[in-house]
Amino acid sequence: MIKTKSIYDQSENADGKRILVSRNWPRGISRKRLNIVEWTRKVAPSKNLLRDWKQNEMNWEEYCRRYMDEMFSQKEKITELASMAVSETITLICFEPEHHPHCHRHLLKRLLEKEMEK
Repeated sequence: MIKTKSIYDQSENADGKRILVSRNWPRGISRKRLNIVEWTRKVAPSKNLLRDWKQNEMNWEEYCRRYMDEMFSQKEKITELASMAVSETITLICFEPEHHPHCHRHLLKRLLEKEMEK
């Protein structure tokens, strides 16, 4: 099972393995507070993609396309995370609030679910 949460959400036992999927470490937040087992930068958007998004140089559809293009080269890590999620719960952690639809962790979750179907 795959869940998603913000770094600001409370850690719970039901989260299973919590994995930070952000390019940067959250400033002012300790590893203990995040309660993560892994920090996986490989599946985070590139610095260029984040910069373009934050500077409003693209719409959400373009962001999604570019993120998916970037993830094509991360097939091994995608497969590894999907395999993990088959046998246990993983929770993908990132900066944006959970209810915010424009966060790569939601795209990553869909990628992992698709991989799990294979």
